[in-house]
Amino acid sequence: MPDETDTATAAADAQQPETITIATTEYEATRGQVVEWKERCMRQQAEFENVRKRLRKEADEARSRGVANFVRPILDQLDNLDRALAAATPESFNEFAQGVTMIRESLRSSLSAAGIEPVASEGVFDPAVHEVLAEEAREGVAKGSIVMTHRSGWKLKDQLIRSAQVIVAR
Repeated sequence: MPDETDTATAAADAQQPETITIATTEYEATRGQVVEWKERCMRQQAEFENVRKRLRKEADEARSRGVANFVRPILDQLDNLDRALAAATPESFNEFAQGVTMIRESLRSSLSAAGIEPVASEGVFDPAVHEVLAEEAREGVAKGSIVMTHRSGWKLKDQLIRSAQVIVAR
């Protein structure tokens, strides 16, 4: 039976790193390859960071171009609204109201062309697209039915941009 000293020596020997002998030229060649691979890795990492920065910049620029393209027709309508307000007089109220209505429809048309549509605010309250501001008692109207819209809601395709604020029947 081996004694404890032999077991401890064997365990210590097992933990000692094995010594390998190689030629100096082979060592230098391997060391050169390690340095080369390390430099390649660092260059690849730097290139990756540069690509990521460039893509982020391009995405920001594309977003800005998209906003500019979207806003351009709305700015035209804002100019029309300014002209209508400047020409408004009590005597020409009907023409003023008609002009503002036309501008409103043109704005809605610009929004629709960009895929932005109003949320339906009739019928039954839907918590996914409506926000209740108040409840009113109304005879002949089913509970939870929308009786008035305070603020229109809007969506871009299936994404809700802003919920409609409504008053519902109690």
